[in-house]
Amino acid sequence: MVRFDRIKIVTDRRHMKFMNSNAGTVVYKNGVKHDIRFKQIKPFNLYINENAVDEKCIIETSAKVLGDRYPELIKADNIDYCFEMINALGICRFDINNVLADSKLISADITEDLYGINVPDGLAIKTCLKSLNKFHVKKYSNCGFVVANMVKTQNRKIRLSIYDKYKELHKAGNSEFLDMLDDKFGLLTYFDGRSRIEANVRTVSQLKELLQIEDNSLMNALNSTANPLLTIFDTIFDIQQNPEPITSDAQSLLSYRKLSDLKDALLVNACDNDVAQIDLVLRTYLSPNTNKGKYMAKLKKLITEKPIPNTNIQIMKEVRNKIANNNY
Repeated sequence: MVRFDRIKIVTDRRHMKFMNSNAGTVVYKNGVKHDIRFKQIKPFNLYINENAVDEKCIIETSAKVLGDRYPELIKADNIDYCFEMINALGICRFDINNVLADSKLISADITEDLYGINVPDGLAIKTCLKSLNKFHVKKYSNCGFVVANMVKTQNRKIRLSIYDKYKELHKAGNSEFLDMLDDKFGLLTYFDGRSRIEANVRTVSQLKELLQIEDNSLMNALNSTANPLLTIFDTIFDIQQNPEPITSDAQSLLSYRKLSDLKDALLVNACDNDVAQIDLVLRTYLSPNTNKGKYMAKLKKLITEKPIPNTNIQIMKEVRNKIANNNY
C-alpha cells in the first residue's frame, strides 16, 4: 500500500460546508471576493483554499495532522481520520464522504520509513548514481541527503530524500508538533532507528505514471498497488544485484592481467572509491576532447565489482531490498 507524508488535492467547493473567514485571508479581485485562504506551518503544514470563482477547494496537508498516529502516514485506511482531524481544528468543516469520493490528487510526497537501515553517507550515494552529470547530491540539513536531477521541465524532475527521521524530529521546527501529542516519547521511540525515504512528486502526469493509475482520483491513488519508490530509486541508482565474491585478502598487485587494469585499480583506491573525486581527476588530466564517459564507466565497474565487498554498495543494496520487499 502506498503511503504519503504530504498530499495536495482539489475537490468541489460544495463539499466544504463551512469556512471561518476570520481564520484565513479573504482575497478580493476587482472588488469581488475571489477566495479564502488558510495557511499554517506549525504545528504541521496545512493549506486550504476555498475558491468562490472556480467553485473548487484545494487542501494540502502533512501526515502530521494524524497526531499520535503520524507513524501510519497518510494511506487509504486512515484518510477519513485525516479529515476528521482537520474538521476538529474549527477552521472549516468538510463533508468527508463526498471529499473522499470526489477529489483529485495533484501533488504528493510518497514516503516510507525503513527500520534498521542507517542513512547512507554521501560517498555511498554518489558511488551508486547512474550519472554524475544527470543527478546531484546535497545534504538534507544535518540528517541525510537529497538526490535530484538537473532539469527544468516539471514532469521530468526527480527529487528523492533519505534522512534520519528520529534526528529530524528533534529539530526545533518540530517542537510544537511533539508538544501537541499525547505520547510524544512513544512516537519518538517508534522513529528511533528508522531512516525515511521520500519522493516529492509535483505533477499529475508523474503521479499517474509512478502509481500506475489512469485516473488521479484520491482513492484511486491511495489504493495503488505500485511501488513508486522502487521505480524512482532504480531511475537514480545503478545497484549491481550479482552476489559479490567473498575473499579475505585484498587483490594482489600481481593478479591483474594488464598494467592498465592495475593503474585503474590504483586510481580508484587513491580516490577512496569516490566517483566525484574520480570525475575531478579525469577532468583535470584528460583533454576536453576526450570521451570521459568510457573511462568513468570502466572505473565505476571496478568499484562495484571489487573482490572485497564494497560497503557503500552493500548499504545501498540494503536500502533497495527494503523498498523492493515492502519491508518497512
